[in-house]
Formats: sequence, C-alpha cells, structure tokens
Amino acid sequence: MSGVPSSGTLSGILPLAIVLLPIGGAFLSALIGRISERYRDIFVLAVTALTVFLSAILFIISWGDLVVSRFVVGYSEIPLYFSVDRLGAVFNLLSAFVWFLATLFSLSYMTHENRRNRYYSFYLLTLGGCLGVFLTGDLFSLFFFFEMMSIASYLLVVHNQSEEAIKAGRLYIFLGVFGGLCLLTAIMLIYWYTGSVMITPMLETLILLPTRFLILFLLIVGFGIKAGMVPLHIWLPKAHPVAPAPASALLSGIMIKTGAYGIIRVMTLLYTPAAEEAKNLWAFSEHSGHILILIGILTMFVAAVMALFQLNAKRILAYSSISQMGYILMGIGVCAYLGLDGAVAFGGFTFHVVNHAFFKAAMFMMVGAVFYRTGEIELHRLGGLWRDFPVTTIVFLLAAMGIAGIPGLNGYTSKVLLHHAIVEAYEHHHLISLYWAEKIFMLTGILTTCYITRLFSSIFLGSKPAHLKAIKKEPWNEKVVFVTIGLILVFIGTNPFLALEKFIVPLTKSYRFNIYSIKHLMEVNFWDIHDLETMAWVVGIAIFLFGVGSLTGLFNLKFPPWLSIEQIGYRPVVSSLLFVFTRSGRGLELAVDWGYINSPRLLTYYCQGGKMLDAAADYLLVDTLGPLKKLGRRIYEFETQGIWFTRLMRQLGWIMLNIHKGWVYYLRYFFNRSRIFFLTIFYFLFHLDYKPRGKFFMLVNTSNFEYYVIIFFLVLIIIMSLQLFT
Repeated sequence: MSGVPSSGTLSGILPLAIVLLPIGGAFLSALIGRISERYRDIFVLAVTALTVFLSAILFIISWGDLVVSRFVVGYSEIPLYFSVDRLGAVFNLLSAFVWFLATLFSLSYMTHENRRNRYYSFYLLTLGGCLGVFLTGDLFSLFFFFEMMSIASYLLVVHNQSEEAIKAGRLYIFLGVFGGLCLLTAIMLIYWYTGSVMITPMLETLILLPTRFLILFLLIVGFGIKAGMVPLHIWLPKAHPVAPAPASALLSGIMIKTGAYGIIRVMTLLYTPAAEEAKNLWAFSEHSGHILILIGILTMFVAAVMALFQLNAKRILAYSSISQMGYILMGIGVCAYLGLDGAVAFGGFTFHVVNHAFFKAAMFMMVGAVFYRTGEIELHRLGGLWRDFPVTTIVFLLAAMGIAGIPGLNGYTSKVLLHHAIVEAYEHHHLISLYWAEKIFMLTGILTTCYITRLFSSIFLGSKPAHLKAIKKEPWNEKVVFVTIGLILVFIGTNPFLALEKFIVPLTKSYRFNIYSIKHLMEVNFWDIHDLETMAWVVGIAIFLFGVGSLTGLFNLKFPPWLSIEQIGYRPVVSSLLFVFTRSGRGLELAVDWGYINSPRLLTYYCQGGKMLDAAADYLLVDTLGPLKKLGRRIYEFETQGIWFTRLMRQLGWIMLNIHKGWVYYLRYFFNRSRIFFLTIFYFLFHLDYKPRGKFFMLVNTSNFEYYVIIFFLVLIIIMSLQLFT
C-alpha cells in the first residue's frame, strides 16, 4: 500500500513559499496593527486569501506530479524537506480554505475581544505550522512544523487569559510537549537504526528492529494526542470552550487533522512493505490496524456518550469532534488491516476528513456567533433564536444533518463508505471483535443524531428566554461564510458519485491498492436501499431516544467529578510520578545540602583524627624511651666505630620528621580554607533556591513565553527567507 510515484517529479519553492507566507505575515500583521486595526484585518484576510490561491495552484500541480523542494537549515544531514503528493495537497488546500473562512468570520467576532493584535499574529503562525505539517516529506520536518503549530496555538487557547483558559492552556501545552517528546524519541530511534527519516515504505527494515513496537506506539501516542484519540483526548473539551470561536473552529476542523494525518502516514506508508510480494510482512500491518480499529471504535462511542450529557454548547461540539475523529481513526485502522484491499476504507476516511472539516468548523463558528450576540453558551439559557438568526439556523440544520449522516448531505457519503469498510474488515477474517465493532459503529450513529438534535433544538427551537431581548442582526461576513459552507455541504451530499469519480478514486489510485479493491470502491452505490433503510432506523431510534431523554430530564444528569478519565486515570498516575520524583529530588537535595553544610565539619573531624594519630605516635615514642636509649647507645657505639651507614640513617630520619610536620601543616591549612569555600557555595545555592526574586534568578529565568516564541519565529523567518533568493 505504499505510495505510487506520480507521472513526474517537480522541484520548486512553492511549498516553502506557502509555509513562509503566513509565518512572515504574522510579524507584519503585528506591526500594521500598531498603526491601524482596520488595515491589519485587511492584511490578514489578504494573506489567508493568497495562501488559498497558492495552495490551489499546488493542488492542481500535485494532482499530476510530485512536488519536491529541500533546503538546509542547521545540520545538512537532516534538512527541511518538502514533498507534496495528492493527499498532502488535499489536506493543505482544505486547511487554507477553512482558515480563510474563519478569518472572514473573525472580522466581526473578534471586535469584542481584547489583545486582537496578538491573536492575529499567532493565528497566522499557527496556519504556517499547520500547512508545514501537510507539505513535508520526512519525519523530522513534520515534527518541526507540528511543534511550531502546537506552540503558536497555545496563545489562541489562553487568549482571554481567564483562570479557566490558563488551566486549559496548561493542560494543552503539557500534553503537546509530551506528545512532541514521544514523536522525537520515535524519530531518533528510526534515524539511529535506519539512517533515514523519510516518510517512505520501510517495513522491511522496521520489522527487524527490536524497538519496532515501541516506535509504532510512540508515533501513535504522539499524533493521537493532537487527534483527540481516547484516552488522550482530555485537553480538547477544556480548550474549546475557552478559546475564541474562530480558533475553536480551527482547533476542531483543521488542527486535530494534523494528528490524523500523521497516523495516516505512519499506518498507510511508513509501516508498509516497499514490495507488494512481501505478503508475510503485511501481517504486522494487519495486527496493528486491528488494534487501531478498536481504538477508533472506543473513541467514537465514548465521546458520543459524553456529548449527550453536556450542557455547554461548545463542550458538546468538542466531544463531537473527538467522536468524529474516532470514525477517521477506525477508517485508518481498517485500511491498514486490509492492506492492499483497503481502498474503500482509504476513500472513506479521506472523504470524512474533508466533510468533518466543513460541518464542524461551521458549527463552532455558528455557536460562537450566538454566544457573541447573546452572551450565553449554556443550553438551558438559550432557545427560540431562529427568528434572530435565520441564515445561521438553516446552515446549522444542514451541518447537523451532515454530521448525523442524513442522505442528501455530505456526511452521509463518507459514513456509507466507512460502514462498508468495517463490514468488509469483518468479512476478511470473521473476527468477533470486528462484528461488535460494526454494531458499536451503528450505535454511535444513533447517539450522534440524538445529541446533535438536542443541540439544535435547544438553541434555535422552543421559546425564547426572557433575558434574551435585543439581539444584533447577522453581519454580511457571517452570512457569506455560513452560506458558502452550506452550499458545499449540499453540493457534496447531492453529488456523491461526482465526488467519488473526480476526487476520491484518483486520490486512492495514488496509493498502491490492488485493482479489485479500487474497482469495489468505484462500484459503491450510495443510494442502495439497504443503506437508506439502515439510516432510517438510525434516525428513528435517535428521535425516540431524544424524546425519552427530553421528557425524563435524562440528558441533564451530571456525572460526578471523580467519574472521568482524568480523575480516575491521569491524576493518580501524575500524582504518583510527582510524588516519586519530588521525594527523590528532595532526598537528593537534602543529601547535597547536608554535604555542603557538614563537609567542613567532616574535614575537621578528619584533621582531629590526624592529630590523634600524631599524639598516639608521640605517646608510643615516649613510652619506649628507655629501650630506645639503649638502642641509641648501641647505635652510637656502632657509629663511633666510623660506620657510614648509621650517619646516613640519622640524616634520613631527620628529613622524614620534617616532611611529616610540613604535611600536617599544609593539610590543616587546606581544610581551613576549603571550609570557607564550601560554605560560600552552599549559601549561593540556598539563595538561588529560596530567593527566586533576586536579580541573578531573574537573569537566568526564561519564563517569558511570548517573547521567546516571537524571537524563535523571527529567526526562523530570516533563515527560511534566504532560501527563496538562493
């Protein structure tokens, strides 16, 4: 299933220019914003529009040729390497286009927010990092832009700087750094054993490594955190409610796709054999794909259940995003499980990536528009807003029908392909786990329809609360964004065969699936009576469940705080690790402090021991004076006879006695001086540890996050810009 080379390979700076444009625009927007906010908004809109234009050109070129560019920064052994195939071009164009729509929406939404200059700067920096992920051709470059995106988007999460936002941002950056360390470790292991970090089929090499399972695990965890994979998803429901609506739309619609994109490259390219004939190696991909299927099923189901019991509209959409990522992960797993027969699964998850980007980004922006004008985000304080938001209501309904998989909307087409894929996976080996996976797939569809119906009815239907009086009308830019997305949803949903023929099948052919699998994909009938009946049953059961839940107040139940993955799993583990590390660190610190404090005393004891030894030696000499006199007389008599040897021994004795006295003197001098030295070192460390407000501590402290991030990206722009002119 490794990638098939395109009809040709082109070298050019277009991928680099696409990445560099928003990164450079981030700093220019900050400068322009100091002069005029209006000019800054126009500039940011122009940058994102130009990015879409260049991405469209790259998409057209890459549909027939592989676009490659490389430039050296730092060590020449591992340069930044861009390689754009059809899949990367699709992700790139999709991201740029949705980012442009979110920018257009930001023009009105961000007027009530503070720190708009900072927001737009890091908004464009995040765009540059995100696009860089999709345009790279090696693991090192992908990691570089992945981390750039994570660091820059942190400022979007903590934008309003409330206590809740700071806590969510802390969790976001903590998990982001942890995921980055997992990726970096895996990449270093691959480079250590293979000497390459290129994203190419290398299962023949990886399968021989003793760390093959560890490398795969680290890659899945690193990318899975960003993708919101259960149980690594805990940052997502906390980050979405606090971030501005345009940022939430991008976090859910685009940025979590970078995690899915990484897993796609790992499972469908890196961990596949280079030769089709190596059938025995496909067993490894099959087993790892089976595990990923189960993870995807768990992700979609657990998140759908959690979404059903949320009262905050943005938290519902956050859990919904996790659930929809479960569909994509399941599709990736099926594709790896079936190997060369996974064309239907590949088409399904690729199509769902596109569909989810549109309807979920739209829903976050529409909920943000409601919050901007009402100041409310809790469902029980909303209702009856369809008269005040007519365009928003219609498009939200279309998006809700799309995510529920209603025929005629875009979500139905991709869910049909994914359902066919999981059924095909079960038919492959008739594993009981895949049989139940298909049943949970259908149950998740019921829960999805139920919670999205509850969300729509709670906001737009029913009676309007008394406290929601004068509400501003929808501005033109919101209408343009929402209508555009609504038309896309309907167009894809009503033309599934056109999308399949012109988009999905050519994209699938860029991978080396067998001809029978691609033919099966081309023969999928979206209007098959069995699929339509299945969807009718799903909708009917969902409406019944919604009615029962609404009448009984079931959906208003709150889970106890302790009943969560964070409280049950993460906090005990983190607390245990912190306890171990802090206790061991404290023990080490006490040992070092004790050594610094007591080392002069120990040295003094050592000196006292030397004194005692010297005194004992003197005592022995005194007590043996009589015998020594006799011995001395005998020696004297022997010496008077002119024996030269006795004279020599007397001289040596005198020399040794003086050396002993000098050694004791210098040893005492050293110990006295070293005591002062060690005390000085101890008090220096004591002041550094317990007086952090001192000038020296402030000099070495690097906690000014924004300043250092800006300096880092500024240096990066200068380095990358030089490549355009060389």
